[in-house]
Amino acid sequence: MEEFIQKLPMDIVLRIIPYTYNFQNRHLLEDIQNYTESKKVLSELYHNFWIIQMQSENPQEDKNWLINDIFLYANQYNPTMFGYIDNFYNIFRRNRYLQTNEKIDKFVSDLEKKEVSTQINIFLGLFTANERNKFIYSFPEIVDII
Repeated sequence: MEEFIQKLPMDIVLRIIPYTYNFQNRHLLEDIQNYTESKKVLSELYHNFWIIQMQSENPQEDKNWLINDIFLYANQYNPTMFGYIDNFYNIFRRNRYLQTNEKIDKFVSDLEKKEVSTQINIFLGLFTANERNKFIYSFPEIVDII
């Protein structure tokens, strides 16, 4: 991290440094920690199942299934081909710039064109810690369906 800061122009560094001395919201720090741990656990679960156990030849198979399952979870396991339910929209409304269904539909449409890892990061970032944990614990049920 120090390397990156040293590469920044001094006027930027002088603006950033004061923030490093501020106390951070405990709930935000816990959420960041949960996000990091959840992402790691999900990556390992899906990699172990799809790449190692199922021996998929597609190196992206684990990530493709993970985003597929995340979409289903956010839509409370209703097929997305029939549209999104209120729960799905409410997750995206956590972004203060996405307050209408139309804006969310456009955002999701654009999101689906991005890298799978970007899609995963955005969903996990919008989920609450409780939602991330419930999704992780639902993994055995998802595997049983397959």
